[in-house]
Parts: sequence; structure tokens; C-alpha cells
Amino acid sequence: MKTTKGIRKGKQSVVVKPVWWRQAALTLFLFLCGFFFAFVDYVGPIISWVCTIIFGVLFLLSLLDQLVEWSRLRINEDGYDLRTWFKRQRFRHQEIDFFSSQTYLNRQLIILNLRKQAMEKFKLEDPAFPFPCAFGHPVEDVLAILQASLDKTPKKIS
Repeated sequence: MKTTKGIRKGKQSVVVKPVWWRQAALTLFLFLCGFFFAFVDYVGPIISWVCTIIFGVLFLLSLLDQLVEWSRLRINEDGYDLRTWFKRQRFRHQEIDFFSSQTYLNRQLIILNLRKQAMEKFKLEDPAFPFPCAFGHPVEDVLAILQASLDKTPKKIS
């Protein structure tokens, strides 16, 4: 078994999932909003129906996300795979220089710093790339997981 500084070959993936109670609270909130607009008609029947449908669809998406665990960050020997509702980002270990954090609007944000070759590949000008993957966990804990799992073995970026 080949060992590296970060993830080991053949080792199980590290998966960071959303905090269950926060996602359950969001699902419940969306359900209650849809339920509210289904029975309230003082804003007009068209607006009530539109809001009921929108909140109903969002409720179903949130519930399905909770059941099938769609949103997550998977770390394995290939790299980092961040999947959310509407976007999927994949970065290989050799494309990442290091992880850091930055305060943005009074909140900690994880920053992924890309190597020069990866910046050219993705056609980016700034090596700092926001990496929203805390999923309700403390940023320091997720940042420690990310830094510990980064494989620094030199490899060619293709």
C-alpha cells in the first residue's frame, strides 16, 4: 500500500456531510412556508399558489437531499469533489497549493489556493478560490480535515 502525506491509496474516502439538524430545520421551514401560503389568500390567489408551488418544490428538494445525501464534500486519492444542489466542483490534489481561511462578512470562509498551472487550466487570474464546503460544521474543523488530507506528492497537472 503506497502511503503519501495526505490520503493513502486504497483508504476509504473522507466525506463531509451537512449537519442533519440544520438541514432538517431548513426542510421544516420550507414545508411550513408552503403550508402557510396554501391557506392564506389575502395576498391574492395567484401569489398564494405560486408561493405554495415554489416552497413545495424547495421542500421536496431539501427532503430528497437529506434522504439521499446529495450535498457533500468527498475527499479521496483522486482529489476533492464538492457537490451542492446546483453546482459540482472537482479539484485534484496536484492542482491545489494549500487551504486557508478568510473573514468575509464577519464569517470564516475556506479559501482554496490553486497552483499556477491549475490557474492557467481553469483560466483564472486569482489563485484564491472560495470553497464553501463547511455544511454547518465549524470552519476550523473542516479546514483541519482539508489540510490533513492534501496529498503533496509531486504529480503532473494535465
